[in-house]
Amino acid sequence: MVEEKVTLKNDEGLYARTAAKFLQNAVKFKSQITLTKDEKSYDGKSILSILSMAGFKGDEIVISCEGNDEEDALDCLTSFINEI
Repeated sequence: MVEEKVTLKNDEGLYARTAAKFLQNAVKFKSQITLTKDEKSYDGKSILSILSMAGFKGDEIVISCEGNDEEDALDCLTSFINEI
């Protein structure tokens, strides 16, 4: 398993449009993807789970990936968060 802490920097956070784009990237990978915020875990491949996390600008989240393509998944998803 690999993981990395990222900070949501965009005004919208990880909600609605950005959550849908995150999901589009996440489902490309076979690895299990988990988002953690405030010690609660959320399924990174479920739009309802991502939305229920309520990730706003300035929030720190941990992206965890576990599986055969975990490194590629983590690189893709952290890059996405850092570029939005």
